[in-house]
Amino acid sequence: MSEWLERRLFRPSFVDDADELEAHEHVVRHRQGVLRLLGGAFQYVTGSKLVLALVLLALVLQVTSRVGDYLVALVFVGATHNNLQELTILIGNAWLASYLVQLAISLFITPLVLDKLGIKNAIMALPAFTLVGFVAVAINPVLATALFLFIVRNGLQTGLDDPAQSVLGGVVPAQVGPKLKLLLDNLVLPGAAVITGAGLLLVQQFASATVEALAVIGIVLSVLFIAAAYRVRGLYVSAIYERLRTHAVSLNDFQRALGRPTEAQVDELRGFIRTGDDKSRPFAAAALARLAPETFAAMLPELLASTDAMVRRLGLQLAPPAAVTDDQLNVAKDDPDGWVVAAAAVSGAAHDPPWDQSGLLLHRLWHSVDPVRRAAAVWAAAFVGGRATVVDGLQDRDARVRLEAIRSFAKLKADVPAAAAGMVACLRDDDAEVRREALRQAVRWAPAGDQRPAFAEALVASLASGDREVRRLASEAMAAQAPEALALTLPLLESREDTAAAAVEALIRSGRPDLFHRVRVHLEHLIGDGVKSARISKRAAASARTHHDGDTAAAYAFLRIALDDYAGHAAESGLGAMRALHGKRGFATVERGVMSGEPQARVEGLETLLNFGPAWLAPPLAQLLDPDAFDDVSARSLSDAELQALAAHPDRWISEAAGAAAHGLGDGVKELIALKRVPLFSALTLEQLSSIDRLMVTRHYAKGESLFLKGDVGSELFVVLEGEVRVHLDHEGREVTLARLGTSSVIGEMGVFDDQPRSAGAQATEATTVRVLRRDRLHALVHEHPEVLLEFVRNLSQRIRIMNDQLESGPQPPAASTTNKGTTPVPHI
Repeated sequence: MSEWLERRLFRPSFVDDADELEAHEHVVRHRQGVLRLLGGAFQYVTGSKLVLALVLLALVLQVTSRVGDYLVALVFVGATHNNLQELTILIGNAWLASYLVQLAISLFITPLVLDKLGIKNAIMALPAFTLVGFVAVAINPVLATALFLFIVRNGLQTGLDDPAQSVLGGVVPAQVGPKLKLLLDNLVLPGAAVITGAGLLLVQQFASATVEALAVIGIVLSVLFIAAAYRVRGLYVSAIYERLRTHAVSLNDFQRALGRPTEAQVDELRGFIRTGDDKSRPFAAAALARLAPETFAAMLPELLASTDAMVRRLGLQLAPPAAVTDDQLNVAKDDPDGWVVAAAAVSGAAHDPPWDQSGLLLHRLWHSVDPVRRAAAVWAAAFVGGRATVVDGLQDRDARVRLEAIRSFAKLKADVPAAAAGMVACLRDDDAEVRREALRQAVRWAPAGDQRPAFAEALVASLASGDREVRRLASEAMAAQAPEALALTLPLLESREDTAAAAVEALIRSGRPDLFHRVRVHLEHLIGDGVKSARISKRAAASARTHHDGDTAAAYAFLRIALDDYAGHAAESGLGAMRALHGKRGFATVERGVMSGEPQARVEGLETLLNFGPAWLAPPLAQLLDPDAFDDVSARSLSDAELQALAAHPDRWISEAAGAAAHGLGDGVKELIALKRVPLFSALTLEQLSSIDRLMVTRHYAKGESLFLKGDVGSELFVVLEGEVRVHLDHEGREVTLARLGTSSVIGEMGVFDDQPRSAGAQATEATTVRVLRRDRLHALVHEHPEVLLEFVRNLSQRIRIMNDQLESGPQPPAASTTNKGTTPVPHI
């Protein structure tokens, strides 16, 4: 594959929940089999009326379409008198006319229908026109009516019904989509073919399969089609309102679903405004303003008298300015909520002539000591042209004001002179939300002049951030707005963790031949070294097995950990390159497969990875991702010369580990090994463990000393390095031992999250050494390394499963003592 072609394989990276679920379903399908998945999908059909109605609608659609195609084929054959050449020309012209109708419907009719009539009415169009087509053929079975049935039905199905059905499927929960698709592909489509074929065969056996007879059958099927579509229509509207009640629908989706609302639906929105909860009231008010603006304006006095400040604000913000009187504005200017005051100022400024109090109100809001009122002033500035306020808001001391200033900057289409310095500063903001919002704007905007270098440097700094979303947005902003910044990211290729993979993705997406060549050379060298490290890791394991000295074996185990970390780092960079070359949508399923713990799914994922290419990247990356690629049994031990060579390795951890294997372990290395053996931290790299270790302190307990007592408020997490801890509980005047925890066990990890008193005590049964992590430091750790939080959730899930198993097995006699060496979870303490 040429370099020219490789650079053009890039597809934009995006995050799509439906694609992720589809990729997950693909992996599960190979793990469990289609039949088992179909059984699980049936549970969704029987458990949801809407899903069942959608399946039946698809079935009736397929059967009706096949009968219609057979009917049209009979008419075409009869009209051409079995002349194959004329029949071929007729079919080609019919499809050409169908495509033209489809194009016209897609461009001119579909947007109008979806906007005015809504999905609830659009899904009735295809059944109705199908019935008209069959009736026309039944009355006059000639070529013209058959062409009408063929062209209009196919054009409507592709141009209007398919977009409507696509939006219609969005009303079901996202996880149901892949199940529904599985049913349609593996049951409905083949089932419809079998039903149609068997039905037509029976018609030919017991009656004359004339055009008129088939048209009558088509009429009956069209009536069933209309009934099925009408049933889906009713359930769809009910589902939309149910999603409104649960705040799971956007305003655009709500409008597209209903189209022009009926009087009953308007009354229902009024009811939501009056009696709904804090989330549904504002949504209903905004929906009413968009769908029925006259009704909304007539309801304005009631809205302004609402106890909900958001409803009062929306009343002023969304009502036509002419509908808001000066008396209502005078009342609103004294509202205790700053956003309502800002909305009154915006509405008054739109009056003709403008309300004389608008400027004064915005001035007071901006100079308020309350950051919420200043944020409201910045929001209003976007509507009244207050660009200077937006510029000042970007430099405000409060993050909420800066965030609103960035949004106002976007509303003004970046037409804000002197805002470049403030926007660039927000790209480096300490507040994560402010930084993300600024980067979202950087994808569409870039400064000019003196701020350009600072803009590029801020994007590079964001690419090295610990926040995944910040890295993703910075990568997109570089590719779109600051290609010159990409050259500054080349040093990041040598970094560790996710930063290097993010830099690889950004550089490959650039499409610049010089940068692509640099990345390719780097990846070839890195992945080659990664393969060597994975191979040497097996030999380090063999060396650990041959040494019976505890410290020496631990040193070789540490070396293996370091080598595996380096191989994993190389694999992550290689996967980043594959994502950039092939796009997230195309590569998501493959990546899930190769990272799966299921052997069959992993094998298929590796095979697909090799087929994806390119040849310089895919084969060594597949070898690196395959845990069975290197023989563990026949690996020989490492020699002293090889250890000396590894001591000169450019990677810090491999160099230190090789030195430890040659000269002995240090205390810091022992603590890292101990942390790595803890299940809570086992998935972390040595670089991450090192940052965790720096946050922890070491404590020593003599035999009989308590780590904590029952009732103490939990604020610390304990990791047992040496010794043993007994978890005990006072019961009827005596102590009952719940568990004995040995090396690599974790104690008290839940108490540091929920601030609840300890439910049991912990006591050292021998000389014990523990590492301690306090609550404040743990929270900072979780923010920087969310992988740790996943391990917390995994441990908690395991505990709940054990508790469920104990409940299902019935009451057990109380045990006086339970021994636990770290493999079995203990009760919450």
